[in-house]
Amino acid sequence: MEFKASLGISAKIITIGITCLFTALIIWPVFTISDNGVPSLIYVPTALGLIYFGVLLYSPRKYSITENAFVVHRFIGNYSIPKASIRSVEILQKGVPFAMRTFGVGGLFGYFGTFYNADMGNMQWYITRRDKTVLIKTSSGKKIVVSPDDAEQFVAALQHN
Repeated sequence: MEFKASLGISAKIITIGITCLFTALIIWPVFTISDNGVPSLIYVPTALGLIYFGVLLYSPRKYSITENAFVVHRFIGNYSIPKASIRSVEILQKGVPFAMRTFGVGGLFGYFGTFYNADMGNMQWYITRRDKTVLIKTSSGKKIVVSPDDAEQFVAALQHN
């Protein structure tokens, strides 16, 4: 069973803003010629392009629940959790709490990586929006936060073994 992961309004705004900024920073050096006739800052466009497309490749696209696992689909490197290791699943009624990003992405194509909150501790986020979120706890103590468009149906499907 598959579940969509649509971008929320804040992720859309951040993605559009960063896309415009990166585009301007990539185009600007092309039109800036140094004294020796070579385009200046050739490494900036390359670095920005690598960052932008690297983030896109690892961003969550959708979620699926198979007979044996829960899977976060990305363009590369899908992330899966065996269903047998899932201890609990709950909808976060107020959305994700304020958390510090310790390693990850905070808005460009979603929010994903490792985040920390004083009440919940370390969490792995694979979310595209901050309002429809689900907390998955594993038997090893991991906390994974996801954001399927239909959170209620997702929880029901994941709890149904």
